[in-house]
Amino acid sequence: MTHTIDDFQTRIAWVADALIPSDARFEMPSAMDAGMLERLLPRALKERDDMAPSFFKALSRLPEARPDDPLDAIRALGADDFYVISFLIAGAYFLDEAVTKRLRYPGQEALYETPDYDEIMEAIERVQSRGQVYLDVPDGLESL
Repeated sequence: MTHTIDDFQTRIAWVADALIPSDARFEMPSAMDAGMLERLLPRALKERDDMAPSFFKALSRLPEARPDDPLDAIRALGADDFYVISFLIAGAYFLDEAVTKRLRYPGQEALYETPDYDEIMEAIERVQSRGQVYLDVPDGLESL
């Protein structure tokens, strides 16, 4: 059975806000206030669809209602499940432009570099054309 965000809305809400609560001092929204369910998590799951099955499987092992200690409940899943849940929630959170603006984080920028293969091959060909180069070490100089 293929799961969707709609199947886990209650769990995602408490998990997201346990991992990323609001911070009034720095005017940072919680994960849910930033739009986790509506915008951010769907986008993150679309970009990392390879992680979706593991994410939903891990969520299915959590209680529906928020436990007394939500972080302990998430940690109790084990390292792999904690990783996939926190990776997707945090990654989704940083997709919000208001969040990254408040943090003064411009985000990842794609760098498109086209190497000059002719220049690389020219350097390699010079080395290859000279053949093997070595020097005999005179006796008595090996210990230097």
